[in-house]
Amino acid sequence: MEATNKEFVNRIYSNLGNYSKSEKKIVDLIISDPKFVINATISQLANRADISEASVSRFCKRIDLDGFHHLKVLLAQSSLINAEPPNRSSFAGQDKTLDKLMSNKEEEIQATLESFDKANIKKIMSIIKNARLMQIMAEGNTFPVALDACFKFNQIGQLAFTASSWEVAMAQTLNLTDSDAVMVISNSGESRQLLQLIKTAKSNHVTVIALTNNESSPIAVQADYNVVTASRGTIFMSEYFFSRVSAVTAIEAIFMLLIADDPRLKRKIQEHELLISSQKI
Repeated sequence: MEATNKEFVNRIYSNLGNYSKSEKKIVDLIISDPKFVINATISQLANRADISEASVSRFCKRIDLDGFHHLKVLLAQSSLINAEPPNRSSFAGQDKTLDKLMSNKEEEIQATLESFDKANIKKIMSIIKNARLMQIMAEGNTFPVALDACFKFNQIGQLAFTASSWEVAMAQTLNLTDSDAVMVISNSGESRQLLQLIKTAKSNHVTVIALTNNESSPIAVQADYNVVTASRGTIFMSEYFFSRVSAVTAIEAIFMLLIADDPRLKRKIQEHELLISSQKI
């Protein structure tokens, strides 16, 4: 598959939590010193990263590139080449840290929205609008996104529910039919429990929509439809810190597109807001 420079950047970030020790060394150099990588030979990169040339070649194949030269071409065209190197040493420059954070979040939002495939999103919107019930599931620190999605979809008249317990969620899934839909939100796309939930849903002919950072992940592959959410978690370089911003952005975008497609849904939101307004000061 031919990669564009945007797909290349998304591909680098989407696997941050899954790289091997050697691969992580390459990624650290790509992100922290892209100009060096662009101008280096494969031997120079291998020496600086203290890995073998074969490891560099394997890394390129892993991210679906033709080879090291292909990586350098895409890197030269990417937004990484203009990024300011992160401050590894300390938090002394708090302004720089905040600037970097803001830049990362802006990139996550932009990359997520730019990855929206119009035909795919249109089908997903139709599924949500016509579903009898919508089960929305996530795990760990992604679970608040599922709660947010439930709130939004219920506001516009689509009955949606979730569960913080996987056991309860599985019982819910067993009661779904082919008139319902499941939305699974997972950063890595590799949750064993969510994969089991998808398997159960599909055995009942339930349509499955996934939101993942990695279009090649098991959850993305098993889902009927997948929305790619971008990750730009590089402030602490060697460690991986998950961000919910891109998943929230995707939900917000789908929500707003549903309203734009059917302005009558605004009245449902107004009705709900009026009913809960008495609880506000």
